[in-house]
Amino acid sequence: MQSGISKLDLKRINRMQVLRTIWEAGPVSRVDLSQKLQITRASITQITNAMIQEGILMEIGEAPYQNQQDSRLPKGRRKILLDINANYKFVLGAVISEQEVTVGLCTMHMEILDKACMNCNDHTSRKEIIQFIINSAEHMMSDSCLTKNDVLGLGVGVMPIMIGRMRVFYKDGILDFTELKKALTAFPQMPPVFCGNAVWLQALANADLQRGNIAVNANHVYLHLGSHIHIALLRAEKSEKDYLTYSYLTERCIVRPGGRQQDSYPAGSVRAQLSVQAMQARIAEVYSKEKTPFLYSATDGYIERVTLEQMYQAVSSGDARCESVVNEIMQDWSVLLHNLVCCFQAQTVVLHHFELTEKGFAVFKKYVKQFTSDDIAERLVCSSVEGKTDFLGGCSLVLLKNFYMNGGIPEQSMLKL
Repeated sequence: MQSGISKLDLKRINRMQVLRTIWEAGPVSRVDLSQKLQITRASITQITNAMIQEGILMEIGEAPYQNQQDSRLPKGRRKILLDINANYKFVLGAVISEQEVTVGLCTMHMEILDKACMNCNDHTSRKEIIQFIINSAEHMMSDSCLTKNDVLGLGVGVMPIMIGRMRVFYKDGILDFTELKKALTAFPQMPPVFCGNAVWLQALANADLQRGNIAVNANHVYLHLGSHIHIALLRAEKSEKDYLTYSYLTERCIVRPGGRQQDSYPAGSVRAQLSVQAMQARIAEVYSKEKTPFLYSATDGYIERVTLEQMYQAVSSGDARCESVVNEIMQDWSVLLHNLVCCFQAQTVVLHHFELTEKGFAVFKKYVKQFTSDDIAERLVCSSVEGKTDFLGGCSLVLLKNFYMNGGIPEQSMLKL
């Protein structure tokens, strides 16, 4: 016999809808919430007032006039905007990559309060990484006078290349982070721990940081550049089911028929043509003190230091041998970006770890316009989460799983109900 939905479930669903609407649209009034959610104003007032009393929401002032007609309304009828209270709780995040581990503490609005970073290499052990995360979390909580009850959780993102080293395994086709969670909760004051694929989490963090400016019901592709090229498809809805990663399939796609071959990848594949090492191998064929004096000097003679930005600078500085290589590389990038936009109907493509300055990004877009179209180039944006702020991906996971999906009722509180 089915008992139907419980009052707790209904309460959580209503609160989830309110929080999700505020996340998508930014600060919003009770009147607009009522219209968007098709819930009576009386019910919306009851729900939001309870959340204000709990400290989850706060009134931030009157809404600006949208048109001349609004300005004629009596002052008492001005809409009061509601927003999530940035200091309701705090959030810890960490991301583990092959080059570094980043850990940080932020507010509910993703405002960074503290951060720490540890460089990694092939000899950095799992134990060292876990201990660094625990120590950093402990110090950050202590320095900010926070207890585990003040923190929604610690979110940990693991880059695919580090999954094996961190003893994360696939179980029934899903990543199993049990061992990693167990090791991290050895610190008795550690708040709840949540783990996930760092590629997806950084895509999620970019969406969080663009709150109110990201299109609802549109696809967004997140593109991470490194020794591997990782792809995450993210929809604007805050749902754990609304993401997919396509790294393996994307790396096997052909961008230059009959091109280079690497390991077991097809000739001319994304991995063989566009990974960092692949691009460096392509420029290495013309790289020397005599042939490419600017690029050679800029990298002190180390080919492994060459970046896309430096390639552009070399071309503009007169290293003629670089020009044809850079043109080919950018043709391949343009093919990949065009295919990603078409296949996934992506409104935006977020570039992560491309190490481009504002000027370098403008050059990147110029090449894409030349080889594809203005439309494709204008969909490109640089990642808001980069380098030492990668940990924000972990923070976004906590906000998703222990705030938005719970209607603002944290896991610790749920257990008491």
